Amino acid sequence: MKTISKIALLTAGLAASTATWAAGTDAGAIITNTATATFDDPATGNTGSTSATAPDITVAELINVNVTAENTVPVETQPGGANQVLEFTVTNTGNGTEAFTLTAANLAGDDFDAESVTVYLDSNNDGVFNAGDQVVTADLVLDADESATVFIVGNIPGTAATGQQAELELTATSATPGAATAAPGTLLPGQGTNTPAGAVVGTAVTDTDTGTFVVGTLITNAYVDLDKSIESRQDPFGGTTDIPGTVVTYLITATAVNGDVNNLVVADSIPLSMTLVADSVTIDGAAKTDVAGDDEVDVAGSDVSVDLGTLTENTTVEIRLQAEIN
Repeated sequence: MKTISKIALLTAGLAASTATWAAGTDAGAIITNTATATFDDPATGNTGSTSATAPDITVAELINVNVTAENTVPVETQPGGANQVLEFTVTNTGNGTEAFTLTAANLAGDDFDAESVTVYLDSNNDGVFNAGDQVVTADLVLDADESATVFIVGNIPGTAATGQQAELELTATSATPGAATAAPGTLLPGQGTNTPAGAVVGTAVTDTDTGTFVVGTLITNAYVDLDKSIESRQDPFGGTTDIPGTVVTYLITATAVNGDVNNLVVADSIPLSMTLVADSVTIDGAAKTDVAGDDEVDVAGSDVSVDLGTLTENTTVEIRLQAEIN
């Protein structure tokens, strides 16, 4: 230990690797913490400085996983349907590269079981089950915060009746030895990726989610399919480069699905690095003003609100607005 007996100003600094992963600092990161001090000696008029460094901290791997079913409503199918698909996203929410074992199973208590159930990886990353996807025959390896699209594919029995449902569950479990049966917070020495500190079992070393097939027509709640895209851009020189002064035209489309919707309001907040072009909002090509109360559009600072009221089923409304890069 270093001791200073003169008048001193003590400052401490922390030097560490940073990460944006869901679980924080990367496994294997070395954290160094150094304290520094400067001081004056009134007897001699001299100044001095000193420092002390604590032992390095090596971050262990924290094991966690998340499984999310992407089909928010049951997937409609028909009796005898082949290669019917449920979509899932598996995400490594830990802080190190980890392997996960994937399993799919029919759940009890529903109306029927899907047949020939198989797990596929979206090998070509196009988000659609097709011939380019491969059967999962080994553990799925994901880096920290990395996600993969996974499909459960099965056949529907010819005896399934209209309105009947089948629920299937996808499970992802850490393949690290001992992790699946250990309590959260358990340190597994000698395990973990890129770290000598071992691996720690998180609160979600195993995770599951469920998708559903339904036979026949399914009545679901009405909803709005909302999409936003960049329709065009023009820079101050007549080109399309994103630089200060470039005006970007955004296109927002809203479509009523599975029925009419009432009291539909579309809101958009312009980023701080952009400025809304005054009176640039249009609805289906019709110009609108920014003044509150005179039409469907209300602008307050950088916030745009469009009150569309009732939108009938399968009707699409196009909203355009322009913003300039500051």
